[in-house]
Amino acid sequence: MFRKLKLSQISLYYNSYSTRVALDASLKESFESKQFKPRKHPGTTRVKIASIPPDIQKAIKIILEDNKAKALQEDSLKLNNYLRSRLLPPEDGDIDLKAQKIYDKIEKKTFEKVNTAAAELTPDQLEKYNQKVKSKVFNILKTNVYRWGNISYDKATSLQYLMVRAAPEYAILVRILDEIDKKYPDYKPRSFFDFGSGVGTGTWAVNTYWKGDIFEYFCVDTSVHMNDLARLILCHGKDNIEMPLRGFFQRQFLPASSDMKYSIVLSAFSLFEMPNMKSRLETIQKLWSKTEDYLIIVEQGTNAGFKIVNEAREFVLNLSKGKNNGYAFSPCPNDNVCPRYLEQETPCNFLMKYESLQYPSKAEIHADVFSYVILKKGERPSDDPQWPRIVRAPIVRSGHTICRLCTAQGDLKEIIFSKGKYDQATYRCARSSNWGDVLPVK
Repeated sequence: MFRKLKLSQISLYYNSYSTRVALDASLKESFESKQFKPRKHPGTTRVKIASIPPDIQKAIKIILEDNKAKALQEDSLKLNNYLRSRLLPPEDGDIDLKAQKIYDKIEKKTFEKVNTAAAELTPDQLEKYNQKVKSKVFNILKTNVYRWGNISYDKATSLQYLMVRAAPEYAILVRILDEIDKKYPDYKPRSFFDFGSGVGTGTWAVNTYWKGDIFEYFCVDTSVHMNDLARLILCHGKDNIEMPLRGFFQRQFLPASSDMKYSIVLSAFSLFEMPNMKSRLETIQKLWSKTEDYLIIVEQGTNAGFKIVNEAREFVLNLSKGKNNGYAFSPCPNDNVCPRYLEQETPCNFLMKYESLQYPSKAEIHADVFSYVILKKGERPSDDPQWPRIVRAPIVRSGHTICRLCTAQGDLKEIIFSKGKYDQATYRCARSSNWGDVLPVK
């Protein structure tokens, strides 16, 4: 029997044979002169595995040992599992619509069961059956509607978060920021704004690239305990020393009004704490207004996490044209509607390997999945190559490699790179690429 294919699957199947690509002509001489090698072509990700810097690791270990955090290990794993499985808070309209559908279905079954119509019942009987239906609807909603709640980060919960989320979040942020540093090695941000700064992973990550260039760090987190932890880590785990970073500020809330702009604005794993889409988009608008160069949004690579990233991307890219113009710097090679979400309703996400904390046991290599977007102020440069992004792990077989690409035209294309149809440089570039790399082809 033949498996039925969706239209999008048929399109990809056709595209894999009908679409032909070639190595970007501007790179031809660089490959011929061996300046670039296929396994390290210009689109490869430089950060393969990341680990927290030794001085930060040492400070974290001191803090965890001082707080006897080994006793929190089991709870920290539960917190990590909860964070990975979180769903978006239901919107008011969604709950009402779901309740109405359940009500209609149960009402129909109830009156069919008594083999009569509502019009034939006495007022008392009708009230009795209506109450019965409402009770059933309420019980079903209790078990079927997601019980969202923002997390209160007290001291214990903040320590648990540090234990399980610091390492993967730092690795993911270093991987994302490396794209800016790689494309513009002379870029020197002067200020950094971190919304939902938590234990300070954003500060550690920007300091990996631009520690000597940033003159102001503005960190916002509603949890006093998170802010205390972040400051203590930067002070090497000791209370009695001066903050080593110049221009380091912490606040619990976004400033009510300020014309101050920051070179890089970050919101990493923070927007799940917003109670609805309206509050999320209001926050994005404020963050974009504070952005001078780059706004970075990062969330878990789940369906829910990607929806948050995608709604922020769509909101910014659809703002009225004017001084707040921007474009998708990464991972998207275009500003169109995300084809993965539009065609397949699956998240655009990526994998990052990281070394876990050396506490309470030895460090191990793990991986985390994340979704992100970097939005850049201004117009897309006319010389931007807009190379396609590999959005799933390539399938490597004997004699050919299959790459799923998101293109500059806003399409998903599945290309089969075979030895017989492609030159050696193009074939080997495709074969050496990984999920998340861009492929330098046209």
